[in-house]
Amino acid sequence: MSTPASAWRVTTIGDAEILVSPRQPTAVVRHPGQADRVASWADLDIGVISADAIVHAAPDGVWVVYQPQDADDGDSSAPVAAVHVDPDGTVRRIRLPSVMDSLGATRHGLWFRTEHDPGPDDHDAWLADTRVVVVSHDGTCISLAVDRRILFVHESGSGPLLTFSRSAPDADTDGAGTAYSYRYATASLPAGALPDHLSPATAATDLTDEALLDELTGMRPRYREEPSVGIPWERIDLPTDRRDAAVAALVDEFGDLAHYWRGADGVTVPLSIGLTEPRIDVVGEWPDTRVEVTFRHPILPSGRLRRTLRVFDEAGRILLHPYAAIHLMEDLDTRSPLPPAGENEVHDL
Repeated sequence: MSTPASAWRVTTIGDAEILVSPRQPTAVVRHPGQADRVASWADLDIGVISADAIVHAAPDGVWVVYQPQDADDGDSSAPVAAVHVDPDGTVRRIRLPSVMDSLGATRHGLWFRTEHDPGPDDHDAWLADTRVVVVSHDGTCISLAVDRRILFVHESGSGPLLTFSRSAPDADTDGAGTAYSYRYATASLPAGALPDHLSPATAATDLTDEALLDELTGMRPRYREEPSVGIPWERIDLPTDRRDAAVAALVDEFGDLAHYWRGADGVTVPLSIGLTEPRIDVVGEWPDTRVEVTFRHPILPSGRLRRTLRVFDEAGRILLHPYAAIHLMEDLDTRSPLPPAGENEVHDL
């Protein structure tokens, strides 16, 4: 069963249970026999692109990270914003000046790397130093080098651990192409201050696929549906040109659905076989703007089908919908036929 996107992320720190909303800037801290404490960071600047919360547990609290997403209409230079929620409900904020991938959290702080993994065939790069930044909840940053590519860090019952790639992935090439398999290992991190350079491969334990899955499962927060106690984000001031560009980008994503694919001979075919009479409408004003795509398709013998996507979230930030047309095609190609509808009836997908 999949986890609802709205489910709160739940972690336990000592006797405190900290629940974080994935969509709203809200945490609820619960201690046995005490009233709930609600914390919020509704005015936190996370940029103009909407982002769900990434939650990392640490011994001294919970980190909530808002990671920028790369997109043609996104702000790839946006800083990373994060908050640290203490077991007493205290909220501390940090901002980092460039796009980095969050790796997890330990007693040392919140870990980021400053670059993405190299290509799978660049063997030397996989053994080169990776630059890492670790941020404590008071905003102090330290930078260190790690001579392997880090997958993630986390706290376990035995202490802080770092999981990494032993080397470049192994390539297996056949007539169908090349498949890559990765070899991961885990190593203990110092309980105290971190050095300027780490060489985890010198004392590491190799991980089987099953052991890696166990580590990942143990890191994840629990999920729980909660009553609506979330505090909404404050409305941002999105410039008009960014609003217009976001709408145009989503409209362009669908293109001409009746002539979506073009073969080498120049012949075009629709996004999904049998799709006809497509129409794209932009409905509503910012931030309630929606793009509505309607069309006819064989899965509905009569009437029209409709796919509706919001362009902005409630705070006015841009909602990204990568591969929206492909997702629509997959839904149409795998959906069972629908009961007949009236000629002018519209069925929402």
